[in-house]
Amino acid sequence: MIRSLPLLLLLTGSLCACVSANRVTRAAAQIDLGGAYYREGNPEASIEALRRAEDLDPRNWRAPNMLGIALLSKGLPDEAETEFKRALKIDPGEAEILVNYGAMKLRQGKNDEAIAMFTKAMGDLDYRNVALVLSNLSLAYSESGRYQEAVNSAREATRRAPTLCQGWFHLGLAEEKSGHPDEAVTAYSGLIENCPTESDGARVRIACLQAHGPSPELGREALRGLVEQTRGTPLGDQARACLTGS
Repeated sequence: MIRSLPLLLLLTGSLCACVSANRVTRAAAQIDLGGAYYREGNPEASIEALRRAEDLDPRNWRAPNMLGIALLSKGLPDEAETEFKRALKIDPGEAEILVNYGAMKLRQGKNDEAIAMFTKAMGDLDYRNVALVLSNLSLAYSESGRYQEAVNSAREATRRAPTLCQGWFHLGLAEEKSGHPDEAVTAYSGLIENCPTESDGARVRIACLQAHGPSPELGREALRGLVEQTRGTPLGDQARACLTGS
């Protein structure tokens, strides 16, 4: 949510704080630097830059939001949560913060909290990546056993953004859990069609469904090939587990 910032902001521990234009500019530069460090695989330098940004401009939600992501990558979820909460105090309805914070909750298995955050993110009318929110919401619903809601969310995600790879995968998962193997294969096929370079997971799921469904020999043959192609990776382990029925 992009909006103009007020000239003055009440801060804890003081009556008011005035952030000069120079400090705002310097903070923005540190946020850009922190993002660049993170993308380069240097979370330590990213964290340092983003903490400098927070000190320079405590009103900018982007600094604690990105800092939360960097801290998560370092395996520091408690510190990350502090930063996401700090960002939400600055802008409680900002979808970008809610999506990142919700994704953390989803990874922690706190599905109800994740659903609440993703649902609230849908209320940010300025956020353009609504399909991503819907896809994440689908996975959270699936993990909570709310399969029809998961299917509905993922279908809407793929309708809005046909090239959103995770949307197709989450739709396939939701259809599988709903007991609709044919619809799951259709969803996974949509992933293969729209995201051919990111579709190994979909190929594993289709082969697994075939192996335990109407085409067992075809599915097992495909799984054996996928085991060889993805040996030593999580996908290879998934293909092997499906092949052995473990």
